[in-house]
Amino acid sequence: MVLVDVHTHFYPQAYLERLVREAPGIRVRTDAQGRQYLEQHGTRLATLTEPMVDLPHRLRLMDQLRVDVQVLSLTSPNVYAFPDGTAVEVARLVNRAYAEIKGRHPRRFRCLASVPMGTGAEIQELEVAVRELGLDGVVVGTTVGDRTLDDPAFEAFWQRADQLGVVVFLHPMGGFPPASLQDYSLVPLVGFPVETTVALARLAYSGFFDRYPRVKVIAPHAGGTVPFLLGRLDTGYRAYRECGGTVQPPSQALRHVYYDTVNPYPPALRCLAEAVGPQRMLFGSDFPHVIGSVEAVLRSLREAGLDGDALEGVLWRNAWHLLGLGETYPSV
Repeated sequence: MVLVDVHTHFYPQAYLERLVREAPGIRVRTDAQGRQYLEQHGTRLATLTEPMVDLPHRLRLMDQLRVDVQVLSLTSPNVYAFPDGTAVEVARLVNRAYAEIKGRHPRRFRCLASVPMGTGAEIQELEVAVRELGLDGVVVGTTVGDRTLDDPAFEAFWQRADQLGVVVFLHPMGGFPPASLQDYSLVPLVGFPVETTVALARLAYSGFFDRYPRVKVIAPHAGGTVPFLLGRLDTGYRAYRECGGTVQPPSQALRHVYYDTVNPYPPALRCLAEAVGPQRMLFGSDFPHVIGSVEAVLRSLREAGLDGDALEGVLWRNAWHLLGLGETYPSV
């Protein structure tokens, strides 16, 4: 069995040092279980597990889990936590670190660049990352500060991303959640899937998929609640003037998106497969977050009823095509 995991995260050490030292509102805390984690303005973002920062340890775990290829990206807060000038520097630092990792382990890792959205340098960094450093796409937050991805300020970036036909992985930011999400770790558990849902709905209603058909969007967390809400989103398309100005209704537009499998619950994965088709699903685990599990996702995919060619596509073949991992398939 070949396994390509499109949703995994890694913090280069130099990035982490600058984040803690220079990003306003970022602190390292220790939880009741003795684990260190990043906090942003009082909100818990990411637990600093060993494979999140230690590449040799990560490779050993990949071998144990029988994961052939991981796609690395920064999780929250990405480079958005820095002032503009610093964000540009840190994005370049991260992308060069990822290019070095990919160069040393070309059979094990693919990497998504970070771009300093909203600074005016995002297009230049996209060009450098994809065309010079050879990275495999970009990771973009579902929001950039208080701006959404359909904001006109980002139009030039999306135009260039469309021209390049790049992979764009969306990732929730969790930066300033309402008080109702502050307890029980509800920011990652509930807030992140909601952020994904809202971002996808806004892209669909704004005509993003009409204007930028070559951008290859990957949505995390099985699309949040999008598979469940497609009918309701189409109802809005018919009922409200502000929702109906696009060529494609949401149920059609959002079938252009690829969805990872970070929702290890068989009925949810079954709903996703029925809503968009297994050909639009990519294996993702959220490794090495404490709530990410390769084994749980594998088990849930099988319990959801995916098997044969459909399961093989989800586990590796769909990502193999999307990311251009090679001319020929691996032996399976």
